[in-house]
Amino acid sequence: MSGVLVFGATSLVGSHFVAHPPAGVAIAAAGRRSPDRIGIPPTRFDAVDLHDAKAVETVVAESPELVVVNFAARTDVDGVERERPAVASADPTLSNAYRVNALAPEAMARGARANGKFLITISTDFIFDGHRGPYAEAAPPDPLGPRVSWYGWTKGEGERRVRATLPQAAVVRISYPYRPPFGGKSDFAGWVREKGRSGALPPLYTDQQITPTWIPDVSSVVGALVAQRRPGTFHVASPTLTSPHGFATALLEADTGRRPELATGSLANRLQEPGVTPRPVRGGLVTGAAQALGCVLTSWEDGVRALAGAGRVP
Repeated sequence: MSGVLVFGATSLVGSHFVAHPPAGVAIAAAGRRSPDRIGIPPTRFDAVDLHDAKAVETVVAESPELVVVNFAARTDVDGVERERPAVASADPTLSNAYRVNALAPEAMARGARANGKFLITISTDFIFDGHRGPYAEAAPPDPLGPRVSWYGWTKGEGERRVRATLPQAAVVRISYPYRPPFGGKSDFAGWVREKGRSGALPPLYTDQQITPTWIPDVSSVVGALVAQRRPGTFHVASPTLTSPHGFATALLEADTGRRPELATGSLANRLQEPGVTPRPVRGGLVTGAAQALGCVLTSWEDGVRALAGAGRVP
């Protein structure tokens, strides 16, 4: 039986992979929390602080697993944005998000390089400024600026550092991930359902272009990469485009059998207001490379139907 070392095993995306590993693959975990706390006991758990790059490198270098998958990240986009002033001091390491999203993956790459291991790290379409999407796999991360959030830039910096250290690594980019409900962190679909039931949904953007990612597809693509150890960049997202308003409308209609009348908003207008965290307007991902692995990706329409199939919400 082969083994995989997983960082971020209790995260929204990572927990699905560790609960549904590829056949014949044993899961070891590393990080702050063991997946045992969510009922998924690993074969081994190595406690390590992701803010400590040297410790992360050592854990990877000394582990017996030949494949490492990094699902760990600071993903609270608005919360992370409050760390942006750290860059003004010319010392981005003052930012926790920078250390977790950029320096930790680089440390994993160093540890993997030392022992010929294969690294897969998860990234996001927020690395782009969102004015030219949907983006192909070859599109490079955009530089830090008023159109790129601190979260997006730190994730893009993580990509750059991993590729510079370990060119044979794989980067998997995702976009607005969602999944069937579980006991951990909620996602966009869960937020829509919760607010929709209580009638508390705020206006949703009709001008934002997104390609939501069905999280079981991420597990499938990562599983294929574990087996094939193919380097490169792979996008896992809906092959079709939608907007937050379109996604929410379809989800609530599938849940209840009634088409809701949801208030509309404009992200482009919202971004003109002071203090608003940048987000891609014309975002989304093109998905050719993942499909070339032999993986079938779920459209957001089919994802909505899959969620509804788990039981209608009264």
